[in-house]
Amino acid sequence: MNISPIVKHLVLIGGGHSHLAVLRQLGMHPVPGLAVTLITREVVTPYSASLPAHLVGHYNLELMHIDLRPLAQFAGARLIQSEVTEINLNDRSIKLGNRPDIPFDCLSLNIGSRPDSALITGATDHALAVKPIDRFLGKWESIKQQASTTMAAGRDYRLAIIGGGPASVELAFASQIAIDPVESGNKQAPGRLQICLVSAGDQLLSGHNARSQEFARQELERRGIEFRFGSRVDRFDKNRLVLTDGTELKCDSAIYATGAKLPEWPFQCGLAKSEDGFIEVGPTLQTTSHEFVFAAGDAATIRNEPRPKSGVYAVRQGKILAENLRRFVTGRSLKRYLPQKKTLALISMGNKSAIATRGEWFYQGSSMWRLKDTIDRRFLKKYSELPQMPVELNIAPGLLDQQAQTKLRNHAMRCAGCGAKVASSVLEEVLSELPEFKRDDVLSESGGAEDASRIRLSDGRILLQSLDFIKAFTRDPFLFGKIATNHSLSDIYAMGVQAHSALALAGLPFAERKYSRQQLRELMLGCTEALEENDCSLIGGHSAEAEQLQFGLAVNGFAAPETILTKSNLKIGDALILTRPLGSGTLLAADMRHQARHEWIDALMQSMLSSNRKASEISVTHAAHACTDITGFGLLGHLLEMLADNDMGATLFLEQIPTFSGTLTTLGRGIVSSLHADNRLNAARISNHTEFQNHELFPVLFDPQTAGGLLISIPRSRAEDCLKMLLTTGHDRAAMVGEITETEEAGTVTLS
Repeated sequence: MNISPIVKHLVLIGGGHSHLAVLRQLGMHPVPGLAVTLITREVVTPYSASLPAHLVGHYNLELMHIDLRPLAQFAGARLIQSEVTEINLNDRSIKLGNRPDIPFDCLSLNIGSRPDSALITGATDHALAVKPIDRFLGKWESIKQQASTTMAAGRDYRLAIIGGGPASVELAFASQIAIDPVESGNKQAPGRLQICLVSAGDQLLSGHNARSQEFARQELERRGIEFRFGSRVDRFDKNRLVLTDGTELKCDSAIYATGAKLPEWPFQCGLAKSEDGFIEVGPTLQTTSHEFVFAAGDAATIRNEPRPKSGVYAVRQGKILAENLRRFVTGRSLKRYLPQKKTLALISMGNKSAIATRGEWFYQGSSMWRLKDTIDRRFLKKYSELPQMPVELNIAPGLLDQQAQTKLRNHAMRCAGCGAKVASSVLEEVLSELPEFKRDDVLSESGGAEDASRIRLSDGRILLQSLDFIKAFTRDPFLFGKIATNHSLSDIYAMGVQAHSALALAGLPFAERKYSRQQLRELMLGCTEALEENDCSLIGGHSAEAEQLQFGLAVNGFAAPETILTKSNLKIGDALILTRPLGSGTLLAADMRHQARHEWIDALMQSMLSSNRKASEISVTHAAHACTDITGFGLLGHLLEMLADNDMGATLFLEQIPTFSGTLTTLGRGIVSSLHADNRLNAARISNHTEFQNHELFPVLFDPQTAGGLLISIPRSRAEDCLKMLLTTGHDRAAMVGEITETEEAGTVTLS
């Protein structure tokens, strides 16, 4: 039997170039028994070498970024988007503020550096740093717009760029082409863009050879870009720079790329600081103060081997870092990283031409741009187009023929959440075979179609009870605990009742005791946080070992009989309102296959983290006739449940059904959840399905939802007001998706 309990935890902080290599290597060669967590402020991380090409329009925004979500999924790593500010190196835990502390056995930092705003007075208020790049890009468009407006009015626009290194030179060339492409390469005329490069040094491109320095100077001069050497900025004021010699330079905008530094928290935590102000590491990339903490890239300086803060070194460190982290957690000796003395530097001039230097070697021209473009695209592709790892089936030879094995292998990657439910047809068959034992106080039997059972109490109230239990679709127990709780509460809310109390049931994967305890702690803290938000009490529970993380709740609610919403109390002419988009099944399936973008999954997670409580209250306020929550059987399956005991049908307005971003993309690629094929059998209940079977939204009808929204059947006269209130209370994708109709064949659905 192949058992791999979790026994150690590796945490990666930051999504820099070195950690890209670590994640890819972990995906290619996993370490059985090792849990991995990536904590990063930016999930869609920019590749800084592509910034000049993006500014001038050669690369779009997507091309210059690497989405860490698919890479983390490929590596089997938990992904947490957060900014770390404190690490306790004594008890090896990380504080994130908005969630439980994260314990670790081994830690790696690849957090990058950024210009030091404290070096120049007024930098924070009156200038823009080139890093972090996401913030720079957020303000760059407003600079472009301001410049365009100013120049269109016949006035000069003055842009000051502070720094004389490669980043500043590239930015000067790119800015001119991006803002004033007609005049780039010509002397500036009145009413045009004026760029001034201000450097405290006595030359451009310090650290590069003299030929490259001279060529850069000549090229700036040829393009009419002013430069000032030996000019240190004392302070930034509004629309001007003040130099240390008292000289004032007027400017409309100022950008600086100087004085890179780290935040102080790594050193406040106790890590050793190098002479140049970065995390000091030895030749194995372990910090000199703590052997279980590694650092690489711009964050680190190797003792006695200082190098420029360049992505070239971070990329080369990645391979050694990945190997040494693997060796450290498995108790083996580490390798030494030997930084190269000379590196190839490719400096973009913005016009599909580049400067190339290595030691005393120098070359420039379009061929160097093509080389840079090839290197950059290859790097981006390496971490964006990930290999498909083979699915291994542990089946004895001869048990299945080749065709059956192929079919089983195609479905071996089973979904979680509601995509892992048993098919409705199978469930109905089994329930119909169960013996019945009726009680007078039980108003709905085990085989009933309602969302919760109903038990009459002696005081006339009704006790409602529901049970739901799902497999984890994320490696984050805290996040899963919150979402699974909201999911489990929805059956009670679908009946228009407030949740009162709940019992928890948790299945935990086999792990070393310390890690198992941490998983349960995060899971239950997520659960109790969600229950508190819903005014529901946790009154007990049970836990057991399972093959993978699972969680659910048995939920209680109390109500007067006349206030309860049922599934089947439909009225002809009712409008159907769906409170949330569809698509969680296909998106989570794509996420498992590391083919989902972070923006898609982030929007989905935010929806699943919200409760259906308010939507339930609004439906009751507007006199809804019937309601259900959309979960594993998809929109069509749950609508058919509502129609099951009625001599009526329904029309769905296919074009009005809302979907999560990315849903149509993943469905178009043929990515569906495990339950999708069984749900699609219900297509036979659509009277005109052949007419719509090729419509891009048709597959959405069968997509199983986890923590989905409510489907409300409401009098047509109240529908507009109900929808308006939903839209103004956070349900901004709620939509009227159909109506209840008379039909010759009961229980059928028509699409329009």
